[in-house]
Amino acid sequence: MTRFLITSFLLCAVLPFVFSQQAFVREKRDHIWMFGYDTAIQTNARNTWLDFNDMPVSTHQRVGTFSIDITNAGMCDIAGNLLFYTNGYVVNDRNHNVMENGTGLSPGDMTDDWLLYGEPLDQGAIALPAPGVGNKYYLIHGRREYLNEPDMYGHTSRMFPLYFSSIQIGENGSGTLLEKNEVLADESTLGLGKITAARHANGRDWWVVVFGYFSNQYHRFLLHPGGITEYPMGSTGEATPSGVGQAVFSPDGTKYVKLNMYLIAGPAYLDIYSFDRCSGLLSDPLQLIYQDSAFHGGVAFSPNSRYLYVSSHRYIYQYDTEAENVEASREVIVYLGEFTPAGFPADFALMQLGPDEKLYVSGYRRKELHIIHNPNAGGLACNFEQDALVFGNFLGRSIPNHPYYGLGSEDGSPCDTLGIDHHPQANFRHAMESSTVNFYDYSRFFPTAWQWTFGDGSSSTERDPVHVYAASGVYEVCLIVSNANAADTLCQFVEVIVTGTEEALAEKVLLKVFPNPAKDYVVLQIPGYLNGNTETLQWVLHDALGREVRRVVLQHPQAQTVVNLENMAPGMYFWKMSAGGQVLESGKLIVVR
Repeated sequence: MTRFLITSFLLCAVLPFVFSQQAFVREKRDHIWMFGYDTAIQTNARNTWLDFNDMPVSTHQRVGTFSIDITNAGMCDIAGNLLFYTNGYVVNDRNHNVMENGTGLSPGDMTDDWLLYGEPLDQGAIALPAPGVGNKYYLIHGRREYLNEPDMYGHTSRMFPLYFSSIQIGENGSGTLLEKNEVLADESTLGLGKITAARHANGRDWWVVVFGYFSNQYHRFLLHPGGITEYPMGSTGEATPSGVGQAVFSPDGTKYVKLNMYLIAGPAYLDIYSFDRCSGLLSDPLQLIYQDSAFHGGVAFSPNSRYLYVSSHRYIYQYDTEAENVEASREVIVYLGEFTPAGFPADFALMQLGPDEKLYVSGYRRKELHIIHNPNAGGLACNFEQDALVFGNFLGRSIPNHPYYGLGSEDGSPCDTLGIDHHPQANFRHAMESSTVNFYDYSRFFPTAWQWTFGDGSSSTERDPVHVYAASGVYEVCLIVSNANAADTLCQFVEVIVTGTEEALAEKVLLKVFPNPAKDYVVLQIPGYLNGNTETLQWVLHDALGREVRRVVLQHPQAQTVVNLENMAPGMYFWKMSAGGQVLESGKLIVVR
C-alpha cells in the first residue's frame, strides 16, 4: 500500500468556445454577507460581513449599528458590490445607513417589540432582482405577529401577511424604497418563514414558494418583468407541521426541501419534493422523520445537487438524494456531543451555499461560522471544519437567505423560450482518501460530458474519478467539460509525493486538539493505541509567520496532555505532530482572549 500527498500550485484555464447563443452568466448578487446580532445592546458591538469577491473569502467589521437576529437578506449588483441589506424591519444601503424610506417594514405589535433586534423568522425575507428591469429589486417578506391566544399547536405567534416591497437604485448607487408592505397573501394560514426562490425555466424570471401552516398546500408567485403574479395554490402529499427550520431549492432546480422542527426535542420533519421550473409545482413528496433532541436546524444542497445536508443542533447529517433509499443513505458528518470540552454549548443552525461552492453553517447566538469545504464528496470526505471563521461578536442564528444564482434556463424545455443557454465552465477539486487521489467535479452550467487526463497517460470519462499515481512527480491534470452548447477546459498542475506505508502509524493517527478556539490552554488527546509508545511524538505550534511558539514532547503514556497557552496573542496558529521526523498530522488552532 502507498500513501499520497498532493498539492496544487498552478491554475490555468482555456476560455469556452464562442457560439451564437446568449450564454448564461452567473451574476455576483450574493457576494456580500452581512451579520450583526444584538448591536443595540452589546458592548463594543460590530457588524461583520464576508466578501466573496476575494478568494478565499475575506472578513470585515465595523462599529455595530444594525442588529440581524434571524431574518437576513441582501443584494449586490452584478459585479458583487453591496447595494442593500435588511433584517426584515429596516433596509440599509451600501454605506450601512438607513435607505431612503427604508423603515416601517412589516408593521405590527410584535414588530414594535423586536425592532431593535430584527424579525425573528427563519428566512423571513428574500431579495430578488426585478427580471428585465435594471436597478429595480424586490423584497418578499413576512410579518410575525402575536396571536390573541395559543393556537391548537401551542404557537403564540404566526407569520401573516406576506408582503412585497420594491427598491430602486439610482445612478449614484443610492437606493429608495418605493412600494412598501404590499400584501401578497393575507391568510393566517401561512407557514413560519422559509421564503425561498428558484429561477424559472426561461432563465430570467423567479418562482417564490411559501408553504402553508400545518398544511400540504403552498403559495407560488412568479416574479417577471411585469411585476409579481400569484398562481393558484398547489398541494402535494400529506399535511406537514410548521416550526423552525429552513427551505431550499437544489442548485439544478429539480428539488425543493424543507425542514420543520415543531417541538423542542420532538420529531424533525424533512420533506423532499420534485420541482417543475415551468409550472412552479411540487410533486413526488418524500417525508423523512427523525428525532435527536434538536430544537433548531437548517438544510442546504451540495453544488452538484446530489447531497442534502441537514444541520440539526448537535448534528450535521448528509443524505444522498440519488440513492435508492434516501433515508438509509444518511451519514453523520459531525456530532458535537452534549457540550464542547470547554463546557460551553456549541450548535448548528441555518445553512447557505456560498458563491465559492462551500457550505456555511451558523450557530445559535454564536461567534463562529462552520464550513463544509468539499460538499460534492460523500461522507466525511466532504471536509467539515468546525469554527472555521471566528469573530469577536455574536452573529446570531441568521445566515443570508439567497437563491442560487448559478441556475439559468432549463435548456430544451418547453419554457426555454428566451435563448439563454448554459455554456459549461470547468472546475474541479481534489483530495486524498486513503491511498488514492479523489477528483471532484465542480463545473458550472450543466455539462453533460467529462473528459479527464491525469498527466501520466491515463484518462477517464467519469464525473468524479478516483486515480492512483505510480510515482512521485508533477502532473498536469486537465478536465474538459461539454454540453450541446459549448465546451470548456481547466488544467491544474499537481505535485504528487508517493511515500511507502511501512510507517502505518501515519495512516492511523487521529489526534484531537480541543477546545478550538482555545483561551488559556489546549488539550491534546492521543489515540489509545499510542499510549505507552509516545516517546517519539512531538507536537509543535507555529504562529502565522512560521515562528515556533510551543513544543511538547509526549513522553508519558497518558491519553491527554494539557498545553498552557497563557500570554499568547490571539490569532490563528498552526500545529504539526510528528514522529521520527515524519509529520503525522497537522491542523489549525485559534487562540482567543
